[in-house]
Amino acid sequence: MFLCPAETLANGQKKVLVVSVKGDIDNGLSFFLQRQLRKAEREEVSAVILEVNSNGGLVTAAQEMKDALLKTKTKTIAYVNGRALSAAALISIACQNIYMAPGSEMGAATPIMLVGNGVKAAEPKFVSAFEAEFGATAEARSREPALAKAMVNANHDTIEGLCPKGEILTLTAENAFKHGYCDQITASLSAVLRVASLENASIEHVEPSSSEIIARYLTNPTVSTLLFTIAFWCMIIEFYVPGFGIFGIISIVCFTLFFGGHLFAYMAGFEVLILFVIGLVLLLLEIFVIPGFGITGITGIICLCASIVMLYGGFMKAVYALGYLILYTTIAVYLIYKLAPKLGLFDAFILKKEMTVEDGYVAVAKDTYSDLVGLQGVTLSICRPSGKAKIGTERYDVVSEGDFLEKGETIIVRKVDGNKIVVRKLEV
Repeated sequence: MFLCPAETLANGQKKVLVVSVKGDIDNGLSFFLQRQLRKAEREEVSAVILEVNSNGGLVTAAQEMKDALLKTKTKTIAYVNGRALSAAALISIACQNIYMAPGSEMGAATPIMLVGNGVKAAEPKFVSAFEAEFGATAEARSREPALAKAMVNANHDTIEGLCPKGEILTLTAENAFKHGYCDQITASLSAVLRVASLENASIEHVEPSSSEIIARYLTNPTVSTLLFTIAFWCMIIEFYVPGFGIFGIISIVCFTLFFGGHLFAYMAGFEVLILFVIGLVLLLLEIFVIPGFGITGITGIICLCASIVMLYGGFMKAVYALGYLILYTTIAVYLIYKLAPKLGLFDAFILKKEMTVEDGYVAVAKDTYSDLVGLQGVTLSICRPSGKAKIGTERYDVVSEGDFLEKGETIIVRKVDGNKIVVRKLEV
């Protein structure tokens, strides 16, 4: 947090919080704004000014910020100094007053969906819901709802002098002022304070703390999914590598960052973490303790899936996260396949010395089964030509000499070659 030079506040002197809303609108920024609004109410500040310059971001984060702005008892002012597009437009409209710098713009709020490395238009029902949200927010602040809806949905009537039918509305500062979406065009923050009769107020500029910046980064959908992918596969590798080593440490660190970022940003509660741990324990019990696959494993998978859905705030978001997990895994496997031999990443796991018969290496000692030659037995399975047979009191893998043998045939051991036991049907 950055504070302006300290001033001794006289009794009754006004105080203003200036909050920066720049870059992507995400869950970390939503948490930061809500915290500042609570602080403003607690300290009874005169106004909260949002310095907005953003191309938009997550719809859910913008909705949370909009709700907080509409509910707060503190006076809210948006100062658009550059762009307030998409999600940032909703946040600006939710403020009681809007001021815009010359050359600024606001609008272009058609929702989109991320698909792989590209984007596509959101489903009509989602566009309709977002359109209604824009209209209701404008109406709550006594602004013309039709203009706000036109920022979202191109399917509107022609707005004379602003936007023809079939196009998304984006307001310039001049047009916004003319149609009630800008109270005044101002060239600077000090001009905003002067117009709002706050020029004598004590100004406190607030920025996200270092921990909030880290939380914003960790909760970024791409970063969080990458962390989960690394943690998941390192955990799997650790189970198959004797002892506890580097893969286990990496897994713990990545899981800590993954869940810690979401917990700090209030995007998830401890119940999500508890549910994930329960699911993981049940799945491990199914794999290493309980034979087969049954109710324990199924319950574990359900708990893991439920925790991920709760963490990402919806089924579809969890599906997209799973898609990214598969994508990252595919890329990692390909890179390992290409680079591992060159870099010697798995040399410690590969036996490079050639073990030849000439050097005395054999899979089975030559005389291990030599005492079976001439003994009789019974086939326990069909031998076509290999199968099972009981010779004496032991079961052996055998190979038929010549004809196939049916189950229950009486046999005799003809010869033994290493671990290869050759038998034939005993003729009576």
